[in-house]
Amino acid sequence: MKRFSILFAAVAATAFAAEEIPFVPGQGSDEKLTEAERSVANLAIDALAADLRIARDGILVDTIRAVEWPNSSVGCPKPDRAYLDVITPGHKITLRVDGQIYVAHEARGRAFICHQSKAFGGITARRELVFGPQMLAARKDLAGRIGVPEKEIQFVSGEGTSWTDASLGCPEPGVMYAQSKVDGWVLTFRHGTRAFTYNTDLNRTVPCPAISTE
Repeated sequence: MKRFSILFAAVAATAFAAEEIPFVPGQGSDEKLTEAERSVANLAIDALAADLRIARDGILVDTIRAVEWPNSSVGCPKPDRAYLDVITPGHKITLRVDGQIYVAHEARGRAFICHQSKAFGGITARRELVFGPQMLAARKDLAGRIGVPEKEIQFVSGEGTSWTDASLGCPEPGVMYAQSKVDGWVLTFRHGTRAFTYNTDLNRTVPCPAISTE
């Protein structure tokens, strides 16, 4: 009976490991995950399912990013608690349920939902959705510039920022720009081992720095 239980557990673990990780459309693909990323994604999905008391199949993965947490709080400190100042490798995983964004923090094989964490550099879930059209436009532009299908380009992150003029941080030689504060986002994409950034103020979306085809 004991041997049967061990065998059943091993089969169940294998089936779980082989289960496809569901991504937000256009954000990534299961087949491109490493085994480590797959494990992290499963931990995050389980953590959110437990937190919301919902089934796993209602959860989509948005992004998986490797990070170095600066202390033992794993990026989610609680008031009036002390933490060890030790750098801890881990991951930040953004997940979506019915369009709502949640953030899971992972380190040492443990993941949990951090409700005070920001998904994209301080941008709230509501504001992140605002730059959706610019994200799609940037992905299409990037695909054309480097000559690859759009589906191969992964959106990594969007971070809120401000520029001192209308150049969006990428002035062209000889061009005069209005000298006033402009709020916007820096969108980061990845294709293979290369990373690309686009700056947008929701009216214009420009590659910054300029993109080479090499």
